[in-house]
Amino acid sequence: MTRTKQVPELHVGRGTQVGPLTVFPVWSSEPEVTSVSMGVGAQIEAVEREGSPVVGELIVKNTGSTTALLVEGELLEGGWQHRALQHDLILKPGSTMVAPVVCVEAGRWSGERRVHTRHARRASGNVRAAMRSHDNHVRQGRVWSEVSAYDRSMGASRTSSFVDHLDRLHSSNDRPKTPVLDGQRGVIVGLAGQPVLLEIFPSHACLTAGLPDLLAALMLDALASGGPSELTPGRRARRLVERLDGRHTHHSPALDAGSGDTFVLDTQYAALRGVALDDSWVHLTAFNRRHPLVEVS
Repeated sequence: MTRTKQVPELHVGRGTQVGPLTVFPVWSSEPEVTSVSMGVGAQIEAVEREGSPVVGELIVKNTGSTTALLVEGELLEGGWQHRALQHDLILKPGSTMVAPVVCVEAGRWSGERRVHTRHARRASGNVRAAMRSHDNHVRQGRVWSEVSAYDRSMGASRTSSFVDHLDRLHSSNDRPKTPVLDGQRGVIVGLAGQPVLLEIFPSHACLTAGLPDLLAALMLDALASGGPSELTPGRRARRLVERLDGRHTHHSPALDAGSGDTFVLDTQYAALRGVALDDSWVHLTAFNRRHPLVEVS
């Protein structure tokens, strides 16, 4: 029998324009999961596989004393090449697993250190959407294609590295900032007049820590598109939530979330993934399938 889990009730607030992005605060009916750490607060060691490294795999271990959440698109920098996590993972203290990753640096396959650095930075919306392909070969090719598109629109990287583009943004004045409101648990981010994605975090504190890197990654999509800054109307952000409200997601054992469980929902309007721990939602992400700049397969 297929396990299901209902999308929590979500409330969308008034949007704020942050450069080319429109950021809407989101509140969730689900209780906070304060026992989970994420971002730089999670003590995670990520290393290449022993002996012969594999492009699509890294070994991750929770070396801390609290349960850790690693999120879709989190960058693991260094090693033989920069990687990004394919989907959310939950690791209890002391646990180790093989993490599915994609390469976001096509021009390098070498390195002196097996250990990867974690700054808890995120891949862009275009890269994350490309990562959702069900075919391994197609998935990696689409990711490399998206990174190459940033090379063409924003200036070449010596190793076709997504991390290089983030570094350039970090050193410029384009890094976005927006306030986090009392009780807020997530955001809807709009670009070019349409919502791109909805993301719900385990707690208010996790959102506060993780939002700057989420927005910085999406800013790359905005800058690469070269289009004008267009306000996303609030009715469109609310419509994205209304089309998910009360829907039942389905357990996906194919997406191994470690100590957690992955649930998915694919409709003609949205592609949702979420991870739960002990039957409580920990993290949710939904892409707008109708967005003209982000193609979700």
